[in-house]
Amino acid sequence: MDAFEQLARRRKTVKVLSQVSLPTVDRRSAVERLLASAGWAPFHKVCSVEHRGDGALTGIEPWRFHSLDSKACRSLRTRVVDRSDAGKIPAMLASADAMIVATGTSLAENSEAFDPTLANVEHIAAASAAVQSLLLAGTAAGFETYWSSGGVLRLPEVFDLLGIAKQERLLGAIFLFPSDVQASESIEIAESKLRLERCPVDRWSRWVELGE
Repeated sequence: MDAFEQLARRRKTVKVLSQVSLPTVDRRSAVERLLASAGWAPFHKVCSVEHRGDGALTGIEPWRFHSLDSKACRSLRTRVVDRSDAGKIPAMLASADAMIVATGTSLAENSEAFDPTLANVEHIAAASAAVQSLLLAGTAAGFETYWSSGGVLRLPEVFDLLGIAKQERLLGAIFLFPSDVQASESIEIAESKLRLERCPVDRWSRWVELGE
């Protein structure tokens, strides 16, 4: 418990924003270990058969992880950097050792993955648990991590470019940054603004007392 508590406290949101592409590195073996660890997240029901019938991803899990190594990140950066709606995504793609696009699947065939049914809520919660496991594993492996809402990565044309099925829904893009990068004129390192504003546990957790 002590080891896990230290790991959970050490995990934090860090964005490495570079205006120039950093050198590419091969961290595939490390990322594959992170993914295997994340795959132990709990899930209650298998995903719809429409998410298991085509392509290479045929697992029953209610999540899909699409991984880009640093070379693919730099290549994707060149495809989106000139878009007016690209935001900070290109600067993160320029510096990431890897990025994992996490998507959710639906339970019922031909249904919308974010319809607020009980099953779909369970699916999203399960996929989110897998993402948190991935973030913790990334921290343990020495990466700086950032869970992005996706921004421009949500666009259908980007899904097509990455080979992501149209019926999947983006839950976030997890960036894995090198931990030894230093801030400079061309590199900004930004941390979460809310981390130090977290409330004590008794502000959001309570014991329930029932009468006799």
